[in-house]
Amino acid sequence: MIRTIATYILYGFGAILLYEIIRALITHWIKKRLYRSVKDYLSDNRIRIDRYKFMHKIVVKEDLLNNPEVHRAVIAHALEKNLRIQDVQEQVEEYIEEIVPFFNLLTYYKAGDWVSRLILNFLYEVVIDSENAAKLEKIPRDSVVVVIMNHRSNVDYILVAYMLAQQISLSYAVGEWARVWPLEHIFKSFGAYFIRRNYREKLYHRVLEKYVQLISLQGVTQGVFIEGGLSRDGLLRPAKIGILDYIIRIKNNPDFNKELVFVPAAINYDHVLEDSTLVAEWKKGKMKSGFRDNVKSLVKISFKIPYLGVVNTLRYMTGRIRRHGYASVSFGDPVFLSDFLKTQDVDIFTLERHERLARVQEFADGMLRRIGEKIPVTPMCITARALISMEKGPVARNALIQKVEQLRREIKRRGGRIVTGKAFEMSTAMHDRLESEKAERTRDLVSFEEDFLEGEESVRTVKLALDIMRKRKMVTVKKGKIQVNRGNRALLEYYSNSLTALLGE
Repeated sequence: MIRTIATYILYGFGAILLYEIIRALITHWIKKRLYRSVKDYLSDNRIRIDRYKFMHKIVVKEDLLNNPEVHRAVIAHALEKNLRIQDVQEQVEEYIEEIVPFFNLLTYYKAGDWVSRLILNFLYEVVIDSENAAKLEKIPRDSVVVVIMNHRSNVDYILVAYMLAQQISLSYAVGEWARVWPLEHIFKSFGAYFIRRNYREKLYHRVLEKYVQLISLQGVTQGVFIEGGLSRDGLLRPAKIGILDYIIRIKNNPDFNKELVFVPAAINYDHVLEDSTLVAEWKKGKMKSGFRDNVKSLVKISFKIPYLGVVNTLRYMTGRIRRHGYASVSFGDPVFLSDFLKTQDVDIFTLERHERLARVQEFADGMLRRIGEKIPVTPMCITARALISMEKGPVARNALIQKVEQLRREIKRRGGRIVTGKAFEMSTAMHDRLESEKAERTRDLVSFEEDFLEGEESVRTVKLALDIMRKRKMVTVKKGKIQVNRGNRALLEYYSNSLTALLGE
């Protein structure tokens, strides 16, 4: 009896061992195939991958713990708080553990790419600014690149990474709102590092500063939301300079001999998923959220995205997929820090801290202006702008179309980018044809056809925007008259405000 039981136990252990061996072999084979496909993708697209992202966290931790400035900060903190040096060092290790990510190539370029495509394409029609994105390819490959962005939605992280996936991989600074399971693991595997906003302890900021400078010195490409948080009213918020100052100061490091390049990236949507929450905070005079508000917004999106995914999957199967309009990112001309430093009347790194920060603020404000000038103009935003400017009662559809056409001309005169997706394919093709035939045709005929196309595109713009507005109960349309619903007027203001910087108002 005992021998029989022992035999079955051995058989059981043997079966488990065989299963684990087979599982390990299959897993190894799958990973090998996936890594090979990712490497082929990176090679084919000549994508910039920062080697330091693959550095083990232990090495990064040792680099930071051995930094002389971190050492001095540890001693100063211990004396100030009357703590043991060992206890403060353990606190620093906790900060490092919290901040430092663990970039995973498969997560970023397989799971991340697949998930971002799935989410974005179910939610929006994503319009890529291929013309301006091509400017990034002209940046010298040995430069350290920092993408500076406005912040419209928590979807921004996915959208910008998606837009740049075939050129570079970004490391974001992510707020403490995302330090919840499983988001923390996901963001860290994407190479994002965590920061505590509004946390004033000097020791923590010294550790964060040295980490940001360490990855900058090693050439890691970073994405920075210069406003420091989501816009509540649709306007650009004042530029924050904390992370920017950390990065800029590496230019004063004698070991740094590369070019530091900042790329303005402007983000906009026809429908910001959190807009109702953001506008409600705006109207309450609350221009920034606490941890609880951020988590509440995150939970709302976490439920909303799967719900919309299921609904749109069913609609896709029946050929009736309905997205939330356009989402797009526009890229401005790269700004070389060395060019900015040449315009200064003094070496800014020799100035007192408050004077240096004033110069950094000047640089940041300039980047924010560039972002404002490049905001993608979506149908929802330009139509909301027209409605808000005309609203004294019901607005005739034809009058609204004329106002939108007027705004389109002004935006083009200012060099703005009007987002046109599949609904505009025919008129876009005609514009391209007219451009190529300008030299061979009479000016009056070309001008007439351009005016006709502008009118047609304005009609299409208003139709797309009104479809969204009616669905969201922002307006009612009866007998060719558009009436703004007072309860949702603030939402129209929010989308209208996104074009304020572009229009210079």
